[in-house]
Amino acid sequence: MLKLTRIVLVEPQHPGNIGAVARAMANFRIDDLALVKGCEINDDGYARSKSGRPVLENLKRFDTLEEALADCDIAIGTSGIKPEGDKRWFRAPESVKKINKIIEDRENPALVFGRENYGLYKEELALCEVTLTIPTNPEYPILNLSHAVGIVLYEIKRKEKVKGPKKRKAVSQEEFERLVERIMNMLEDSSYPKRKLARSKTTLRRLISRGNPDEGEYENLMGIFKAIKEGKR
Repeated sequence: MLKLTRIVLVEPQHPGNIGAVARAMANFRIDDLALVKGCEINDDGYARSKSGRPVLENLKRFDTLEEALADCDIAIGTSGIKPEGDKRWFRAPESVKKINKIIEDRENPALVFGRENYGLYKEELALCEVTLTIPTNPEYPILNLSHAVGIVLYEIKRKEKVKGPKKRKAVSQEEFERLVERIMNMLEDSSYPKRKLARSKTTLRRLISRGNPDEGEYENLMGIFKAIKEGKR
């Protein structure tokens, strides 16, 4: 599970973007969304939220960024603007790839995202202990708001173990032989040349072994060949 991460949007301008952020949050099991002022949520916002609608319905609104960060133990700002010559930056930004190291000892981190048209102001960046940047095309560095949120949450999530599919139970040697014999019996009853049967059986055994069928596949194949044989009668 992710930490109790809060997503803070500062003066978002488009309801659809807020809805898309809520959808991304639901994808990563984050439900704490805070808005600092910003637009109201309309039908477009709810439509774009999809499974993230509960996130929108329970979002918190604040008048200031200080209030939104009051119960968080670290504020992490985000910006696509390069630091060279930009007086808004108080420190060099960290790569988004370092996000897990930044929050590893924190219980309630806040990820702060700025306005779609400008980002975070100098005073707002000053409230963030760390600033992150996402590597992008320098000629077009500014990401869509929901895309930026999704990328940061993915970086937090990506090292978690993914539960794989249930391990397949391979067929027993007895079942393997039974499948081979069923197919060979069909060949023997067909017009297939008798002189080729021995070699074909070897080839068949190799192919089935290479495919390593599980029990479900074995039952399916046995049923198929049984139906074919009965259909010829």
